[in-house]
Amino acid sequence: MSDRAPAACISLLTCPVCGEPLAGGGRTLRCPRRHSFDFAREGHVDLLPAGHGRSTLTGDTAEMLRARRRFLERGWFAPLARALDECRAALRRALAEHGAPEDRAGLVVLEAGCGEGHFIGGLAAGAQDGECYFGLDVSRDALRMAARRHRGVLFFRNDVHHRICLRDGCVHLLLDIFAPRNPREFRRVLRPSGLLVVVIPAAAHLAELRAALPMIGMEPEKLRRTIERFRGPFELEGHDVVEFGAALEGDDVLDLVNMTPSAWHMDERARAQASALGPLAVTFALDVLRFRPVPGPGES
Repeated sequence: MSDRAPAACISLLTCPVCGEPLAGGGRTLRCPRRHSFDFAREGHVDLLPAGHGRSTLTGDTAEMLRARRRFLERGWFAPLARALDECRAALRRALAEHGAPEDRAGLVVLEAGCGEGHFIGGLAAGAQDGECYFGLDVSRDALRMAARRHRGVLFFRNDVHHRICLRDGCVHLLLDIFAPRNPREFRRVLRPSGLLVVVIPAAAHLAELRAALPMIGMEPEKLRRTIERFRGPFELEGHDVVEFGAALEGDDVLDLVNMTPSAWHMDERARAQASALGPLAVTFALDVLRFRPVPGPGES
């Protein structure tokens, strides 16, 4: 992405060492204090430097990411992709009608925990002139895969539990899909007119699969706990349930299992059991939560 990223998009990135703005020339980003960060061959940049307290985090494995890519590219999560596109379209209309002049310059979209880039890449494929698309993840493998495939997105390595390397109040639409969450940082990078979309599994999600395999159980009261966690910096604007079913064959079932956190805990016997399950009717149920930033001092 480095050779294709508009300077206006690169200028929204900040140095992970000192917090100063970054600027790009060629394959390197630099801040005024001369900290520099090179783009990888694939096109992403690592903004989680050595010595960072959480730099040993690796994120999803390459096997998990390949399973996720295969499963998503078969179109099973198309209803969610459409719901995200509708959120963007509604935000575009609202900003065009009521946004400040700087809002109309171009939408800035960030996916936190973007994985191999399927959802942010799909949105970027429908970008309008002047828009910027960012994807962050802690997994180097994820970013390599994402940057190779989705050239319209600026991918960077970050840890959302620390500090997101973007300027204060620059993001219009922030997506968090089955990913770690940091309400304070999300609020910092979002514009006052921005929208946060958080997607979590609903109670019925993968019920048939969880009944048949030793998968991780659902967190009790996950919906209530998630809404409560964002209370203060955000207010809940809306809640939609995206629910659909699919008849999955053995390969689909195995890829689905391998792309979830349960993959960390399943042995080869359980994986063989997953492969033998198809065809299996599986329910997908997702809570899509839309949050608006609560205005801070001096914001309206």
